[in-house]
Amino acid sequence: MEHNVIACLDDIPLIQIQRYANQSARFISAYSQGLSGSMAAWANQNQRYHGHQALPPWMAEKAKAAYA
Repeated sequence: MEHNVIACLDDIPLIQIQRYANQSARFISAYSQGLSGSMAAWANQNQRYHGHQALPPWMAEKAKAAYA
C-alpha cells in the first residue's frame, strides 16, 4: 500500500500540491478569524487575495458583512 501511495503522489504535479496547501492555509486562517464555512468559501473564492497564505482581517470583515 505504501508503494501505491508513493506512486500516486509522484503522479501529482508539485505546483498542484502547493496550490492546495496555500488554499488550505487560507481556509484555516479564515476559520481562526471566526468565519463559517460558507463565509470562508466566499472570502477565498469570490474576493481572492493572493498576497499571503493567511486571510487578512479586512477580508474577514468583508465576508462577515456580506453574510450579515
